[in-house]
Amino acid sequence: MRTKLFFASLILFVTFTSCKKEVSKEEVKPAEVETKNNNFQVTLTATVKTDDDFQLYYSQDAYEAPYKEENSVWTAVKGNDNPQDIVFNLPEDAIPNYIRIDFGTNEDQKEIIIKNFKMKYYSKSFEAKDSLFFNYFIPNDCIKIVDKKNAVIQNFKTKEGKYDPLFYSEKALYDQIQLIVK
Repeated sequence: MRTKLFFASLILFVTFTSCKKEVSKEEVKPAEVETKNNNFQVTLTATVKTDDDFQLYYSQDAYEAPYKEENSVWTAVKGNDNPQDIVFNLPEDAIPNYIRIDFGTNEDQKEIIIKNFKMKYYSKSFEAKDSLFFNYFIPNDCIKIVDKKNAVIQNFKTKEGKYDPLFYSEKALYDQIQLIVK
């Protein structure tokens, strides 16, 4: 009788102890959380055929000219015959009002085809596909729009020998930024 009672007690002990351990494991186990980037993010999808470095400047106040180096983000671009995402993650708490995108430092850069421009902040986003990009950005004198319909541009030096191809945003982009950050 004692043996049966001993085995019954042992079975109950093991059962309750193992159940209790499973519950405690679930309590201690960290919750699976999707990692999200909540910083303001700008993605330019473009075909860039030669290695280069692109830079995005941002103004957090009213329009600033010239843009400040400390309010900029660099991204290395590997040359590719296919469109690629060129992603700029702004620092935490940096919300731009105006944006300037420098289209590289490589003077041997060939034609660039813009496929998409996207801004994302938390769950809100804005996109301008293909030639709609030109509704929100103005080129400087180092960029030639070769084919506006297909969003093909070409970087070049000015007559003065200056090479600084860039687009700066218009008020229309400022309005879109305000919609996604509110």
